[in-house]
Amino acid sequence: MSVIKANGAGAAGADFYTYKIGQSLRFNEGDNPYLHRTPDSAGNLKTWTWSCWVKLGKINHWTTLFSSGADSSNKTRLKFDDSNGRLFFDNEASGSSTQRFYTSQFFRDPAAWYNIVLKVDSTQSTNTDRVKIYVNGTQVTSFYQATYPSQNLEYNVNTANPFEIGRQIGGSDYWDGYLAEIVFI
Repeated sequence: MSVIKANGAGAAGADFYTYKIGQSLRFNEGDNPYLHRTPDSAGNLKTWTWSCWVKLGKINHWTTLFSSGADSSNKTRLKFDDSNGRLFFDNEASGSSTQRFYTSQFFRDPAAWYNIVLKVDSTQSTNTDRVKIYVNGTQVTSFYQATYPSQNLEYNVNTANPFEIGRQIGGSDYWDGYLAEIVFI
């Protein structure tokens, strides 16, 4: 059972959750909204987890859940792509992607809430264990594109650089929709 379900969050009508999500944040892309934090010092760059409930405001549109890094050429980001509504995760160093994932699954229902969990542990010896994505409690195993990271890759997350929710580092691809219960560990 999901902790979310046990606590009474979620939206009616789906098997994964049965309650309304309360206290969500509404992001309107036209307002250029985002949340920003710059940590005082770096933490673990190899092992971390990000989770959130999302409800899309626009579909088939680049829209960022979170991004972290020094600048637009050195960043880690999780977003939805513009052409298909796929979930997209990558890590860039000096403008080159060190790893990239596009789900085969499409997310095109603006009425649905999705629980997205991204678990990263680049210390794992098996490359397919280094990045795991879950949607509504089920691990995504089918990818349109998957480039797994090298062992012990250091991400642009948990650095002493900006961590932004709702836009890409550099000020683009603003989130449009709802976010709730954002958790970063």
